[in-house]
Amino acid sequence: MRVAPVACLYVDRPDELKKCAAGSACLTHAHPQVVEGAALQASAIALALTAGSQYPLDKKGFLRSLKSSLPPEAGEYREKLDCVEKLLEIEPAVERIVRELGNGVKASQSVCTSIYIFLENYGSFEKAVVKAVSLGGDTDTIGAMTGAISGAYHGRKGIPGRWLDKLEEGQKGRGYVEELAAGLWLLLSDSQSCAS
Repeated sequence: MRVAPVACLYVDRPDELKKCAAGSACLTHAHPQVVEGAALQASAIALALTAGSQYPLDKKGFLRSLKSSLPPEAGEYREKLDCVEKLLEIEPAVERIVRELGNGVKASQSVCTSIYIFLENYGSFEKAVVKAVSLGGDTDTIGAMTGAISGAYHGRKGIPGRWLDKLEEGQKGRGYVEELAAGLWLLLSDSQSCAS
């Protein structure tokens, strides 16, 4: 759930993105599924950043790109992404989403759920995050991951002003986070201009 900055820094370098996402996950999690999940989440954020101007979003193309980013051993994530594609064709009840994709603490129970919720609600940052939290279970993780993908797609302007107004200020409050985000954006802009 903390891999969004990696996705921003390596948005146009998929191999480095996967390597850094894996390294970021390994700091606290050793299981291969967690490492694969972090790389998949980072790939989803990077795709959303580059698709931000597409409306309507090509959901099937988005999923195809994510599947192609997976290593051969990531069978469970591939199956879950297939399930995401099927669920997008219907309007499933929350219980079915939870049963088929999950809402738990394991990466295999949250990453593809977040991707599904984003794709189902890509037109609204607010709807996506509210839907993610409404699933129950590990709401902070799924909400944060869905928010990261949706935020990458919509940008800051997609976040409701009334939500931003409620954020606390202080030493590490809203202003601090916005300053960090602006610094990350400058770093990203500098790295892209150096790569050109």
